[in-house]
Parts: sequence; structure tokens; C-alpha cells
Amino acid sequence: MNTDELLDRAGNLKEALVAYASSPGFARRLSQAMSDFSGLGGGEQNQWAEAVESLLYDPDQGGREPLLDRYLRTNKNIEPDERLVYEGWRERNVIGVFRVDARKGARLSLHNLIDQMDYDSYATAGAEAISFVQRGGYVMTRLVPIGDLWTISGTMRLFGPRDLPGVQTLAASLLKRFPTLVFNNPANVEQGRRIVGEHHATFLDLFGANIVSGTGGDIIAAYRSFLNACSEASVAANPKASALVTAAEQIAPDDSFPPELAESDDVALYHHPLMGVSFLVCYGQVEAAYRTPPVDAEDPAAELLRGYVEDKTVPGYVLEDLAAKYPDTVDAAYHAALSSPGFRWELDGVALLRRHKPNFGGGKELPGVSPVPSSLIDEYRRLS
Repeated sequence: MNTDELLDRAGNLKEALVAYASSPGFARRLSQAMSDFSGLGGGEQNQWAEAVESLLYDPDQGGREPLLDRYLRTNKNIEPDERLVYEGWRERNVIGVFRVDARKGARLSLHNLIDQMDYDSYATAGAEAISFVQRGGYVMTRLVPIGDLWTISGTMRLFGPRDLPGVQTLAASLLKRFPTLVFNNPANVEQGRRIVGEHHATFLDLFGANIVSGTGGDIIAAYRSFLNACSEASVAANPKASALVTAAEQIAPDDSFPPELAESDDVALYHHPLMGVSFLVCYGQVEAAYRTPPVDAEDPAAELLRGYVEDKTVPGYVLEDLAAKYPDTVDAAYHAALSSPGFRWELDGVALLRRHKPNFGGGKELPGVSPVPSSLIDEYRRLS
């Protein structure tokens, strides 16, 4: 297909998705998404369009799958070639705040302030639809691929060259809400892995293990000690970094911890060499269920173990580590928790985790620390 044919096709496919996301069955989710985007400013029409985009491409706050995933899963009548396009949109869509470096016909040359990559992008509605976009200005939009092209998906928020301070605030706000946006750039993935690896070494030096347990108060104190140790290590490696150091009490104030964590007598602080820090309430009781399997599904220990399996905020690797730690009793623990006598962790564990943990396996693991572009650091820190 030539460029015009690809753009026509992308426009038609997108219309079908917008109709799906704005259908009555998703009205409540759309209303919530519009409320979420109201904090980024813009008119109601922009908020509606951005909310539709978010529903299509991003999990909602409850962890429910993006509507594009649902559309692909439930619609068996999609033509194979169209399905391939939609799958490309699912895997490679890019939302960002972009500097407009050039405009020619229906094409915009864009530089993303968040992932620091360049994108030649096309408007599916043609040159007239972007005739008002100003070179040297900025746009907030989402891009999706078709063939070898990037196309503009949804609406564009427009800003002039003099709007850079507000644009940087918007980009930092977007990054704060979606920290993985920087990872469209492979260089940022590698930088994030390096940073988390350094933090992991700091954690092991500080605590002697990758997990520390105690009361909520103990763990909050331990976490702040870890943050301060990371800052000290950064300054030791680069004295200029001292200007960027923030005290742990400011990064993690008391009101940033939920009451169920702060008031619990059983919390663990876990550090993974790629994913970073996790807070695990009732970890000691769940570990006890692995060590001494529950009697049946009604046992409180079985309920806790099921909770860990079903809770999307508990990483799958935590359960994998517990299974490896208690290989002789893990199957019995799950027999009781799942009321499934035939369950075998070695055979069934991965499928169980993939069913309940959206980001488990499949190459979806990204570093738990997102590098912030130098041009956005001040605004990001201010927002924090």
C-alpha cells in the first residue's frame, strides 16, 4: 500500500475502535477516565478524546485490561490483516508531548520530550487537519504504527514555542502518571536496569538480604534508610548529583503509606534486581502458608494465599520465590487455597500467574525505576 492507502486504512480502523470504546456498555469507565484527564487541563472535547484513547490503550485504575485488548479477545470477526494492525497498536502505541520540528503536507516531524525519540508522523485526515500546527511549537497526542508509518491517533493539544514551561509541566505530569513511557526508548530501558541493579546492590549491602520484615513502622523506617543509602551512593559516584538529592522523609512522607500498611504488624520490604521495591502486607503469614499448608480453602491462611494470587499489586516473582523456597509443600498449599487437588506448581504455576498478574512473563518486565529526562527533572521533582 502507498502512504495514502495506509492512512485511509488507519482512519477506518480507528473509527471502529472509537465507536466500541464510546458505546453505552463502557459509559462508566469513560466517565472515570474523563475525570482522570481533567487534571491535565484542556477542554471537555479534548478530555473526552484523550479518555477514549486511554481506555483503548491503558489498563484502568482497577487493573482491567485496555479496551483494545478486549476488542481483540472478544471480536472473532476481525480480518487477519486488520488484527495484525490492531496488535501493532496494542504493542507500540506512544503517548507523549512532542516538539514540532517540521511540517510538510500531512507529515509532522516530532521529538518526544518524554522518551527523547524522533517520530515522523502522519495525520490520517490529511494535510488540512494539521495545517494549524506550528513549527517550533508543541503537541500532546498519541501515535500508532501502520506499515512503516506512525499515524496520529485521536486529538492533539497544541502549544506555541513560548509555552515551553507549561509544556514541560504537562510532560512531567504525564510521565508521573505513566512512568513506563520513557521505555519506548531502548536506551532508557538499559539505564533503568542499571539504576535498579545499583539500588539492588545497595539494598543487599544495607540489609544483607533482598527482603526485610517487621511492623509497618519498621518497614517505613527501613525504606527511608534505603532511599537515603541510594542517595549517598549516587553522590559518591557523581558529586554533582548532590543538588538533586531529596530527603527520604520528603520522598516518602507518612501520608504516602496506606493505613493497612502503616498499622500492620506483618509487612515485608522486598527488592527485586530488575523491578525494584515492593511492600507486602501479611507476607509473614503467607510465607507460613507455604511452609505449613492450610487444611482447606476455608482456612484463613488459604484465604491470604488466594489474596496474594489474585492481588494484581503483588508481583508474580514474589510467589515464584516462595515456591522455590518451599518446594516440598508448595503443591499442598495450593491444593487447599485453590480447592484444586490436581494442581502442581511446576506444571501449573506459570499459567496461574499469567492469569492473575497482567505484567507477568512474556517479555513485559520493565525496570522498576524510570529515568527522568534532564529537561523534565525540575518539574518532575516539583510535582513530587
